[in-house]
Amino acid sequence: MNTNATMGTRLIACFLDFITFLGFVVGLNMLMYTTTDTSFIFHLDQMSNQGRLILLLELMGAYFICDVFCTRVLATSPGKLCMNCDVDFHTGNSILHNIIRSFIKVLCLFTILPAIFSYVHATGNYDSKTFHDHAAKTSVTNSTRTPRFLGLLIFFTGLVLLVYFIVNYHSELGFNFDILGLKHYKIFDLG
Repeated sequence: MNTNATMGTRLIACFLDFITFLGFVVGLNMLMYTTTDTSFIFHLDQMSNQGRLILLLELMGAYFICDVFCTRVLATSPGKLCMNCDVDFHTGNSILHNIIRSFIKVLCLFTILPAIFSYVHATGNYDSKTFHDHAAKTSVTNSTRTPRFLGLLIFFTGLVLLVYFIVNYHSELGFNFDILGLKHYKIFDLG
């Protein structure tokens, strides 16, 4: 009997991970901004191509660090935990295997074309192994040993940080829209 997670479940988990990790990166930047004189606000429409490349590399690095940490500590990522999945290390949950797995995963996800090949390749396999699963000798199972509530809590914390950031800094980011008139409500007037 195959107990590996389906590729649809894994794709949803990757999306949830991206939202979660992005929220935590933004939250950390907001904390640094309020405690120091460092400015983290940038205008996407005014950035050079080199600036956008640096921003992409910073996001890749943050995703990599968060993925290594979560997979090492929880044996899964927050998105997989929300989807009730677990990473099964066949050779042991060592830091080296975590780094190899996360590096190839992040490289594939952020360059998009290798991610498509990896996930299409995994869809055609009985064991549903992507490129990063083959490299680190892992598989993603459809059951987890960690409480699912913890994954949901981590995800919603990242989501709240991301929404708070967008609501408060959307004009500085170049997003000139009023999110359903939310800026008129007192709950978002925390300053």
